[in-house]
Amino acid sequence: MFARQSLRTASALRNTTARRSASSLAATVQSLSEKSIYYGKVAVELSKAVYVKEGLQPPTVAEFTKVYECAVAESKKFAKDPNALLALVAKNAQGFSKDEILRYICYFIQVVGFFSLGEIIGRRNVVGYAEHH
Repeated sequence: MFARQSLRTASALRNTTARRSASSLAATVQSLSEKSIYYGKVAVELSKAVYVKEGLQPPTVAEFTKVYECAVAESKKFAKDPNALLALVAKNAQGFSKDEILRYICYFIQVVGFFSLGEIIGRRNVVGYAEHH
């Protein structure tokens, strides 16, 4: 009898603790979601103010067409003569100092790291995909 009573007490205590934890988690999630929505709205309004103040506007069709045609022309040129692309890269690479090269390597490593982290989160597995049976 004493064992049953202690089991009931332990079970009730466990259920109460679980309920408290669940309600605490729900309150935290609700608080964070409200803050996220608020700061998202603040960011939108701030972006609108900057957009108007700076006089920003999307590119016109003529500007977009000009840039697109230039990119296509350059791509065709480099497709016909790959050595021209190598010469351009070599010419532009000569202007970098050692510190700039190290900085860009660090940026590259960070980008690859964030990409890999996104892949891991998406797969929900560190290596490979989970087996589906």
